[in-house]
Amino acid sequence: CQKVFKMKITTDLRKYSAPARGSLAWKNIFKRRTAVERVNAYLKEFFQLNNVRYRTGKRAKIHFDMVTLVYNASKLAADRIDAQFIQQQAA
Repeated sequence: CQKVFKMKITTDLRKYSAPARGSLAWKNIFKRRTAVERVNAYLKEFFQLNNVRYRTGKRAKIHFDMVTLVYNASKLAADRIDAQFIQQQAA
């Protein structure tokens, strides 16, 4: 017997989530979340985002924006080069 218990989220937010864990919606959300965490870890490791030493938030935000711009541009360039390479291999 597999019983389904309906619980309100407000009873314990850590235990009961909006899309039920194990459902298809939860798996999709988890995939996106892990992708974001991988990018954050990459930026902290290779772009020194965990070592920002500015007194004001404005300069730290500019630093963050520049790092994300460089990261996105490099990933876009790498994807385009890879697509070109695959297209040449197919032809």
